[in-house]
Amino acid sequence: MQQNRTFRINVVDVHGEVYSGMARFAAVPAELGEIGILPGHAPLLSGLRAGELRITQADGQTQILFLEGGLLEIQPDIVTILANASLRIMDIDLHDTQSRIKDAQATLAKDAVPPMDFARAELELQRELAKVSAYQRYQACEQRGGKTSNYDWERPPLQNVPKVNAQELED
Repeated sequence: MQQNRTFRINVVDVHGEVYSGMARFAAVPAELGEIGILPGHAPLLSGLRAGELRITQADGQTQILFLEGGLLEIQPDIVTILANASLRIMDIDLHDTQSRIKDAQATLAKDAVPPMDFARAELELQRELAKVSAYQRYQACEQRGGKTSNYDWERPPLQNVPKVNAQELED
């Protein structure tokens, strides 16, 4: 008989507690890639990038939040996320997001942009593009059945992947 193993997950941002509950699985947008967390995960500290936090709750329902970066601490029985900012996917304002994307792109296109302004615009662009992607995936899920338990966990197909000849690697 399989045990229903869970762990506690707490998400807080500058406004206070965002989410607290028991989970069977969580997918977190870490700096170097997405981290899948199951009960008993090895301890880990990581920075977070802008992206989706997907939580499979103990009852099997899925909660999806958008994080704008932050810090992640994993312990075997508890996961703590200190987010710079967070919001529910359905609360993303696409009009505002598109405006921010255009502003960031305009800054990046200028000649002789101070390094700090360039870095700030680049981070803004990455964050806003991640919001659009998260919102589109959520909307596609809603159109398929309206339940986040049917959320598309698949990543988009990779683009511009170089073809590798395995024979050349062996030689």
